[in-house]
Amino acid sequence: MRTLIATAFLSLSTVAVCAQTTSSLQAGKIAFLSCAACHSVDGKPSAKVGPDLKGIVGTDAGKVAGFAYSDAMKKAAAGGLKWDEATLKRWIENPASVVPGTSMVLASSLTSAQVDALISWLRDAKLPPKAAQ
Repeated sequence: MRTLIATAFLSLSTVAVCAQTTSSLQAGKIAFLSCAACHSVDGKPSAKVGPDLKGIVGTDAGKVAGFAYSDAMKKAAAGGLKWDEATLKRWIENPASVVPGTSMVLASSLTSAQVDALISWLRDAKLPPKAAQ
């Protein structure tokens, strides 16, 4: 009987964690809609005004092939700017505080929780495979 109860509890816990993860990823995907006018996440060259964000979390800034970065971003990238989660959060909340003189204009209405979900989605979601460079 104990084994049955333990198995049932473990199953319910797994379902709850999966539901929470799915919910969080869904929240991040929804938050990305505020970015989608300027950014893509398919790993392909784009005519959008911002670089593709597929695989951005944990990478060096200013490295998306084929994107014309501002002088301010080039300078920040040369100085070692990395898109870790804390830096991305600050960037989404106020780009000019991370890269003064950036050409990115953002009037984010995302809450802190939505920003966290967005970054988690960019990091964890099963986005389309990155295009060959």
